[in-house]
Amino acid sequence: MANKDDSLINAIIQHQAYLHRLSSHEVIELLKKFNRESNVMVAKLRDLLDELSESERIALSGARYTTANLREIKSLLNEWQSSMMLILPEAFAVSAIALAVYEANHQAKTLGQTIKAPQGESIFKQAKRKPFAGGMLIDQMFSDMAETTRRRVEYAIRDGISQGQTNQQITQRIKGTAKLNYEDGILNQSRHSIDMMVRTARSHISNTAYEETYKALGVKKLKVSATLDSRTCKFCASEDGNIYDIDDPNRPHFPVHPRNRTVYVPYVENEDEMFAGKRPFVVKPGEAGQVSANTSFKEWFVTQHEDFQREWLGKKRYELYKNGDYNIDKFLDPDGKLYTLKELKRLDEETFKELGL
Repeated sequence: MANKDDSLINAIIQHQAYLHRLSSHEVIELLKKFNRESNVMVAKLRDLLDELSESERIALSGARYTTANLREIKSLLNEWQSSMMLILPEAFAVSAIALAVYEANHQAKTLGQTIKAPQGESIFKQAKRKPFAGGMLIDQMFSDMAETTRRRVEYAIRDGISQGQTNQQITQRIKGTAKLNYEDGILNQSRHSIDMMVRTARSHISNTAYEETYKALGVKKLKVSATLDSRTCKFCASEDGNIYDIDDPNRPHFPVHPRNRTVYVPYVENEDEMFAGKRPFVVKPGEAGQVSANTSFKEWFVTQHEDFQREWLGKKRYELYKNGDYNIDKFLDPDGKLYTLKELKRLDEETFKELGL
């Protein structure tokens, strides 16, 4: 059992910060593989484009692979797409299984208990069966990314030819420039996608491992723990502190959106003892602190500066909030989606009329 100096919630929050750094390492390793495969592809593509006749360039701009040279370009792009669909998932799976084992053991240790040796592959398989962050699936995320990336490259080639760009300009548009650290190239969009997908999928695996561990240890109820800062979404803020039966099929399953940092922690009736200690928060860089670990996002939000509240809610929603007729929960529909101002106006004409909105 956690004590006041090393509370359960503090340990879990600190562990999330560690996992973020660990995910950064995994992202870097996967990006190395992506960059290596992509650099080889771009170099070969440049050579193949240089060999094309004018008539072949015109055919390529219309996606007509009618000659040996053009079919070689198509084959190059196919092989590049296939390599991403093979290399990235394999590398991700190795680290994901290791993460599942570590997370299960860590949560049991945090609760002061032990469990049978967790089966990382089994946890990983369970995670793969469940959609996360709005419907994403682990088995599809890299294949979808590879297909989208290939399509962007093909569009860049066709568009470049139609605009009269040189082969160097076309490949530079795909890869980017060294001067800007290749962040101005089409491939950089895929790097951002890989970063987002890997971090979110690893959070999904962690949460799956947590829940399996909680069930194995006989935990009956779970409490939502969101992060207290300006990046927390409206849905997670409204859920923070809510308590659910662990077997409730209607409870949210985190991550509910990309880069989601919200997790479940075990809840027991004697919560003061279980969650003794402090909970960190960040208002803005250089302005941080701690509150009671039992403080929910909604309770914490009430105590924040007016500027922070206005920035987080937006000007119009802040006016509604300040008026006292709307709390954070009321800005969300029953499915947890943020109401537009038009939808809110339709639901509560009188309040909007009083505020002149």
